[in-house]
Formats: sequence, structure tokens, C-alpha cells
Amino acid sequence: MRSNSICSTVLALMMSIGAAAWGAETRVGRQGFLFDAHVPLDKECVAAIARAQKWLAESQRPDGSWHTTHGRNNAGVISYAILALMTGGDVPGEGQYAKQIGLGVQYLLNVQQESGLICARSETHGAMYQHALSTLVLSEVYGMSENPRIRTALIKAINLIVSTQHTAGGWRYHPRIEKGDISITVMQVMALRSASEAGIYVPDDTMERAVRFIKKCFIPAEGGFGYTGPSGGAYFARSAAGIVSLQTVGLHDDPIIPRAIRYIMTAAFDSERNRNHYWYGQYYSSVALYHYGGEAWKTYYPRIKKKILTDWKTRGHYPNVLDTSWAVLVLGVPYRYLPIYQR
Repeated sequence: MRSNSICSTVLALMMSIGAAAWGAETRVGRQGFLFDAHVPLDKECVAAIARAQKWLAESQRPDGSWHTTHGRNNAGVISYAILALMTGGDVPGEGQYAKQIGLGVQYLLNVQQESGLICARSETHGAMYQHALSTLVLSEVYGMSENPRIRTALIKAINLIVSTQHTAGGWRYHPRIEKGDISITVMQVMALRSASEAGIYVPDDTMERAVRFIKKCFIPAEGGFGYTGPSGGAYFARSAAGIVSLQTVGLHDDPIIPRAIRYIMTAAFDSERNRNHYWYGQYYSSVALYHYGGEAWKTYYPRIKKKILTDWKTRGHYPNVLDTSWAVLVLGVPYRYLPIYQR
């Protein structure tokens, strides 16, 4: 159902701003937070989102998949495309893109394997990344629809995540117990949290171990996050992801967050520091900065919005499904519909 009762945040972004602004942490209640994080969704922005969503919808294949540079049946890319179509509040059975969302969700259900893994057998690269994103989508849809078929699939999907966690708290690319990395682990945390909010059982110790692993990846000297631990240096995308994981489990006041916010704000539009995984990093940064609120978020959003609108001036979208989906999610943060982005 499409209702303000489930409205929250969808995604947003960030930008560089004076260092003094980063020190002002947001310590306000729910209503104060929503006011503090408000930015307008103007007509130009709404029109741009609509054009990009139209292209995504028209690009979908009859079986609910999308052909992408990552493979026709990449469940992770398909999941991002579904989320992009849900940005304005559409869900299966209701809204302009109800049909396309429903087809996409059905595709994810159809490719789920007996083990619970949601990943087409022909597209095994980064299987746990695909699985986590698919689980996140199913959780969001189940939270809005309470469809019993989705619930059954979700329970199997969550059980797989729980059973493949490494003793140190992380996950890796394959559905087996391995020492984790932060990018894969953050996605599992988001999927677990979303499922928990939708009423699916998630063991407390699973989340606690995951948070401990993520915190161990923080590099105090740099203010960002490492890949498998505090060695190897901090990078933009993984640092944004690390912030989001802590916010996702409710640790908005963790002392790591303002330090990491400063890091991603200096890297967000630095072409040297964000040259790898640009939109992946902006996607996570938008979530992190929206939840953080304040001047950092309200300064960042206009800048990233300007970039997207400029890039889309001729074509109306990016050349591929994945970048377009990420940008729609970033641009559409002020809609605040998807439950996973509740503060």
C-alpha cells in the first residue's frame, strides 16, 4: 500500500562544504530530524526522475529482468532497477510502475535456489551481493504487501545470510563462510535490518557480530573504512557504505560517524579520490548524509542534483541500467517512501 505511514527516506547525497559544518552533529528528535533534513523536490527534479523511470520501465524484459553490462540476469542490478521504480511510492499492484515492479519481484522469486540464494545460476559473480540486494527488495515489498509467497522466500534468504556469516562477523562474495569484506557485509546488514523491520526473525548476535566487524574496518587516522580491516587505506565508496551500516542498525550517535562524514564529504566530488565505483559511492553517501542531516546534507543534495540533471540533459538517463537506477535513488531522496531508509 502506498501510504505516508510508511514514508521515510529514499536516498540522497552529499557534497563538499566547509570543515566547520561537519562538527555540528544532529541531535534532534524525529520531527526535528525531518525538518533539519528537508530539501525541496522541485518540478525539474520530478520530471527528470519520471523520464529516467520511463526508460527503465521500457527497458525491462518480459520475464522481469533487465539486460545490463553485468549480465542479463544479474539479480543485483535488477534489484536496484526495481528500487528505482519504487522511489515515488509505487509497489506491486499500485502505482504507475506496479506491473514492472511486480514482474521484477516475480523474477527474483523465480531465480531463488533451493538453498535460499537469490541469484540466477548463470550469473554467479558476486552472488552474495546479488542475494543481499534481492533480499532487501523482497523485504521492502513484503513490508508493504505482506504477501505470504514473499515471506516464505524471505525466510529462506535470511537463513542463508545468517548461516554463512564468518565468526569474525563478515561475509564475502560467495554463499559460504569466509573472512568478510566491508562492501558485502554492509549489504547483508541492510538486508537483515529490512527483513527484521518487516517481521522476519533475525538473531541479535548476527547483527552484533556484523557491527563489530564493520567497526574494526574503521581507520581513525584517515576517518574512513578499510576493505577487510584497518589496513590498506580508506576509500570513498566503502567509507560511505560503512557509515550507512552503522546508521542502519540505529547507531546514529556513534563517534565514528561524524569523522567518517568529514571523510566522504571531502572525497565526494574529488575526481581523484572517487574515481572508482563513483555511483556506488554516491548511492551510499546519499543515504549516509540524509540520515546525518544538517548543512552537510542540505548543501550536498543541490550539488549532486545539478550534476545528474546536467548529465541527463540530452538523453534523460545514463547509458546503463545500474548507473541510472543509482542516480534515480539519489535524486529521489526527498520522496522518502522506502521503509529501509527510516531513521
